[in-house]
Amino acid sequence: MNHDSSHLDGDEKAWYRHPFLWMAILLPATAVVAGLITLYIAIVNADDPVVDEWYKEGKAINRSAEQEQLAARLGIRLELSQVGAGVQARLLADTAIPMPSSIKVAMRHPTLADRDVVIELVNLEDNQYRGDGVLPQDGRRNVTVTAEGNHWRLYQTIFTDSDNLHLGAVPAS
Repeated sequence: MNHDSSHLDGDEKAWYRHPFLWMAILLPATAVVAGLITLYIAIVNADDPVVDEWYKEGKAINRSAEQEQLAARLGIRLELSQVGAGVQARLLADTAIPMPSSIKVAMRHPTLADRDVVIELVNLEDNQYRGDGVLPQDGRRNVTVTAEGNHWRLYQTIFTDSDNLHLGAVPAS
């Protein structure tokens, strides 16, 4: 009997011909590939930061609350409607207020910054405003309405499902 190490007996197979070995290699290899695919998906679909300057936003909360309370005391409301390729608005108040020359309406999506809509409305006459833009029709928005030169602010969470939106200050209780 010759026991040459280079010679294989009929019962012995080369290492790469054992199916259980390939199963043992395949399981960790599958986990590595799945991990790399998951990493790719996480990088490509990363969440957008909702607020880039969160510290400044946090400091402005008290000022914003005062502005919202002022809007509630004055009974300020805004009616928005889609008219063709533009947005028309009517600014209403329970008390006489000076009509601002422009109004900024920011409609922010809760999680996707690329779906945010900001519309600048200019005063046409009295309480009528007009601006270019399209009102979103795809769900929940946090809406902030500010007026140039005024100290009030409207903030409301709405569900955009029609071409007419009614925003109003919630009276302080």
